[in-house]
Amino acid sequence: MQHETIWKKGEWVKGRTVNGELMHGFVVDYNHEDGTVKINVVACDRESTVGKVIETLSYLIKPFPVSPLGGQELRSMTDLALITSDRDWFMDLTEQLSDRAGKTTGDDQEQDSSWYWSAQR
Repeated sequence: MQHETIWKKGEWVKGRTVNGELMHGFVVDYNHEDGTVKINVVACDRESTVGKVIETLSYLIKPFPVSPLGGQELRSMTDLALITSDRDWFMDLTEQLSDRAGKTTGDDQEQDSSWYWSAQR
């Protein structure tokens, strides 16, 4: 039984190429009839594949796990949205920050401060 998935352009995935190399990247195109997915590879066991668009079978890949963003990460991304003048992204991020502010506890603040890179301290 083959799991049927519809891949969306831009969706981050991880899995194997048809040659068996581990890779991850984002979906460029999906062919439902052939069951193939074209992926722009950002990391791979074979370094020569990085930066290229490859085609692999749909069942060899799965969605890349996404971790929920912390408060500091959301604030950093909000700054990036301002720098890039992306109003829609900025509004989405500030809405998430606003929602989060209503749920913030003391433990949340402690977790946010642990996210800094060592060079930032």
